[in-house]
Amino acid sequence: MSVHPGDIIRWQGESHQVVAIRPTYLTLRAVDGDGDDVEVLAADLRHEVESAAPASLRSLLDLRSLQDLDARDRKIVDVWLEELARFDDLVATGVTKPGARQQIIDDVNRRLGTDYSPVKVSRQQRTLEEYGVSGLLDRRRHGLADMPGRSYDERLIDAILTVQAGQERKSTGTGTRLIWLVRRELDDRFGEDVVPMPSRATMYRLLSELDAGKHTLGTARARRTTANQPDHMHGVRSGVRPGEQVLIDTTPMEILVECDGEPVRPDLTLLLCEASRSVLSGIVTVGSRSIDLVVVLARALVPYASRPDGVRANRRQVSEAWTGTDGLMVERFEALRDAQPYIFPESITTDRGASYVSRHFSDACRTLGTSLTVNAEYSPTQKAKIERMFRTVKDQFTQYAIAFLGQSTDMRGDEVIATSQLLTLEQLQELFEDWVAVTWQNRPHKALRDPRNPRLKLTPNQMVAAYREIAPELQVPLTAEKYIALLPTEWRVINHYGVDIDLRVYDSTELGPLRKKRSPHHRQQGKWPFHVDPYNPMTVWLELGNQFVPLDWRSPYSGAPMADEVWRVARAQAAARGESEPSADDLNEAMRRFMYKGNALPTKRQKKRAISARTDPLAITNQLPHVAPASPSVSEPAGADDVDDEKVDALPAKPAWPVAAPFGMTRSPDEA
Repeated sequence: MSVHPGDIIRWQGESHQVVAIRPTYLTLRAVDGDGDDVEVLAADLRHEVESAAPASLRSLLDLRSLQDLDARDRKIVDVWLEELARFDDLVATGVTKPGARQQIIDDVNRRLGTDYSPVKVSRQQRTLEEYGVSGLLDRRRHGLADMPGRSYDERLIDAILTVQAGQERKSTGTGTRLIWLVRRELDDRFGEDVVPMPSRATMYRLLSELDAGKHTLGTARARRTTANQPDHMHGVRSGVRPGEQVLIDTTPMEILVECDGEPVRPDLTLLLCEASRSVLSGIVTVGSRSIDLVVVLARALVPYASRPDGVRANRRQVSEAWTGTDGLMVERFEALRDAQPYIFPESITTDRGASYVSRHFSDACRTLGTSLTVNAEYSPTQKAKIERMFRTVKDQFTQYAIAFLGQSTDMRGDEVIATSQLLTLEQLQELFEDWVAVTWQNRPHKALRDPRNPRLKLTPNQMVAAYREIAPELQVPLTAEKYIALLPTEWRVINHYGVDIDLRVYDSTELGPLRKKRSPHHRQQGKWPFHVDPYNPMTVWLELGNQFVPLDWRSPYSGAPMADEVWRVARAQAAARGESEPSADDLNEAMRRFMYKGNALPTKRQKKRAISARTDPLAITNQLPHVAPASPSVSEPAGADDVDDEKVDALPAKPAWPVAAPFGMTRSPDEA
């Protein structure tokens, strides 16, 4: 604002009139006092002085209110502002204040067609100063009317808050249950009916007002998530370079896949870089074990281009289902996988799952020079970015697959899909890795937005390239040998035909001198260590000192035309025949166990029931005659006496009844 001699300003909480202005100081005179003039430095006034108009700040806020008014309200406001501005001018010309109010109200009534009294002018002056231009209108329409205050018993409010806090981990109920719990809480604290309860409508209104986004009557999942959120401001720092902060987590996927002829729901484990939003690696498993986490870490530390033999061959064999024989398409997929940036995870943040805090995973991180950070319990917000990533995977990847289950049971359809139509676990793994390389890493991310140019969004690949341009660093990935060393180990003997691992035979020409020989590992009973990639059945590696000998899968059907489809159909047919039931060896073992143990002795209850059935004359077994067993036939011809005896002993035929007690609970007397 500009200050001139004669203006009224406010300084140190009081109104002053500017008497004189010099280049470096101003002379001020108090408006309400008779004191001496004060000389104040201009530099001090620049920071402390303000306009004497009481509605100076309100007038700035009123600019927004004026834009929201309709034509009728805008006319009312303009008329009142113009007429109220004339009040001081009329008083300055010698008109009394009552006279000025009468002139103003006459002009207002004439312009607006109203019939207000002069008292309305004083009221409008006060409301204009207190509420701004909205006060010149009907305050009830703008929520400014004075509402009568409502007061409730503090004991009632405290009981409601206590009951709502206790619903965080419980199943969702109704408002009626909450009201009953509040009543019980009050009775337990202060005695029965000591604290009065308001009406039912008032209780529902209080429950709604005090809920404050707790989702007390909403879904249990939303309620738990809200309860786990911290009440302080969330941090926004996500690392100053790729790999400084990496998140890892596992979640069930909303899809069914075929695994060993059965439909199963797999789990997805991801490694996500916070700074660049790049997916370092991810695996799809049935159940999550600590060894699976080590495999995820190994895949992150060894890029696709540096992985050992068999990885590309296995990927091409599995991906033929969606790439076909198009060699150009296969090369494009391979190129995009090779283009994924390598990021070394310096620090990994995980939750307190049993697999993540296992010694196996922590030892692997320590050996590789990666620090492991375990977040607090029940705090998903510390890994909010990877939780949001799982939702993105569902929205952009999983929901487009067959047998998608939906987010919850109420969103799940009743479509029946044959197991043979489902994606296999291997196909889903390769599809997910292709989706990451093709779509996710090359898709602009809203979190990677330029703060100076918000319309510019970078992809994860572009973000990593920008980081490397500003802060160049050389990150050397692990070699193929170190990748193999991280894989799980299986101990097997070397036969003359090769090695049996998971019902597959692996062999190599380099096994010649080792066939049928015992290993120097005496604790393993002469077995040899083989490193196995759970997601690559094409190759295993024999550990010999500091080197690894690759062994190929010796399947006569591997690589044959339509071999995968033939065996897929064969697995489906075997499952339809019920061959997933126990094998012949299992059945034989069950028979041997029964033959060795014999029949189990009857319990006391069974003995009492047998005696009761035997002595009850109305029992079914007692209603049947006891027929003596027929004598063995003799070659002698029957005489006359024999015929007479047969006539005497003959009994009338009766219907055949079961020879066991009712419902087979006891044995018949003959069997006892």
